[in-house]
Amino acid sequence: MLAWRTWYEGRRDKVNAMNCKRIQEFIITDYIDGQMGDKQKGLIDQHLAHCHACKGYLDSIRNEAVNPFVNATKVVPDDFLWTQIKKTIEQEEQQRVENSFIPDFWERVRALVHVPRPAFALATVATAVIMIGITSQFMFNNQIVKINAQDQVMYLSSLIDEPAGTNNGNDLGTPIEKVFL
Repeated sequence: MLAWRTWYEGRRDKVNAMNCKRIQEFIITDYIDGQMGDKQKGLIDQHLAHCHACKGYLDSIRNEAVNPFVNATKVVPDDFLWTQIKKTIEQEEQQRVENSFIPDFWERVRALVHVPRPAFALATVATAVIMIGITSQFMFNNQIVKINAQDQVMYLSSLIDEPAGTNNGNDLGTPIEKVFL
């Protein structure tokens, strides 16, 4: 029972640590900027009410990243500078759009020879080359044996039809034994 309780508490701590990590990610991104929806903000506020670690994290973020800029004077650049910045951004955007319509040569080549599984394709090509090589070797290098059926029939009939006592004293038995022995 004690081992189970220890495991459960350790598991609960890991889950809470995971939740704290997610909460801290939300704090540093949308929560601190006020860009979070009401439902999510309410969930984070509930977590912050019970978790001292996340509350301390929020306080440290406010002290180090937000508060120094609260009383800072806002410097507004003149209209000429803003016009130049906007013009540069628009030119870069237009250049990017124009370049996106003209694909690069290597991108075209890559699109033509795109193989989703290159190892499988390579194995298939290698197997095909080996099979073609073996087949062509058998077809072009193998001599064709011409069989004269009439000569074979006459030879086999001579073995079967030969009388048993005509072997000049070397009686080996049947005529087929004479051939093999």
